[in-house]
Amino acid sequence: MQILYFASLKEALQLSNETVPVSPNMTVGTLRVLLVNKHGGQYFPNNILCAVNQTIAKDSTQLNNGDEVAFYPPVTGG
Repeated sequence: MQILYFASLKEALQLSNETVPVSPNMTVGTLRVLLVNKHGGQYFPNNILCAVNQTIAKDSTQLNNGDEVAFYPPVTGG
C-alpha cells in the first residue's frame, strides 16, 4: 500500500511517501498506530486527516493491497 504525506506533515517527516505492507483486517486506525510507532506521535495528532483512494476515510475504513492512503493536516482558510 502506498502512503502519501502532504503539506506540513510532509515537511516534518521529510518524507513524501512510503510503502507499507497491508496486514489482515488492517484499518486506517491500525495504520495510524503503526505510523505513530514508526515516526512518533507528534506527527499524527488526532486532527491529521486521511483519504483512501482519494476519498475521505475514517479510522474504521478497511485497507486493502493496492490502496493509496494520504495523510494531511486540516486546511484553514482566511
